[in-house]
Amino acid sequence: MIRWKHLVPRGFATPRLDLGPGLAPVLACVLAGALAATLAAPLGSAQEKAPATECWRGWGYLLDGQTGGYKSQEMLLVTIGAPVWEVGRPVELFLLDRASGLISEMPSFTILPENPRQYFRGRLNYMDTTAAIEGSGDRIVVGLSHIEPAKPGVPAKERYNRWACGFPEE
Repeated sequence: MIRWKHLVPRGFATPRLDLGPGLAPVLACVLAGALAATLAAPLGSAQEKAPATECWRGWGYLLDGQTGGYKSQEMLLVTIGAPVWEVGRPVELFLLDRASGLISEMPSFTILPENPRQYFRGRLNYMDTTAAIEGSGDRIVVGLSHIEPAKPGVPAKERYNRWACGFPEE
């Protein structure tokens, strides 16, 4: 504890602020409100900075690495987030469960796009490519649509995005 008396030279008069009987409670309320706003600000900021749900969702077929023939039925696939679709740049894909629409418990896998074709309708909204599968001699062909993040204040779009990207309801 600091003893302020020893820091003030003798004979030095410290000014006193006379708040009067009615101003002190008002000042206390203002200070309490400012403190509450300061403590609540980081919580509100963290909620505002939470990223909106975004993904690429679509279909895929496994291809035989030697012949290029189809080796699977249609698979429902999704990315988490927004990968960059460039030749050789790794992209992680997740299988969607057909019954629930949620991300499957099957392990994800990584592809290396070979010839991504991107389609625009005012903005990038569809991509298809053949790709190598990391750790496998087989290949894959995929076609995915971009699920854009919801604008702030549009909860119905965010709920749709969570469903489209394979996440459970909150």
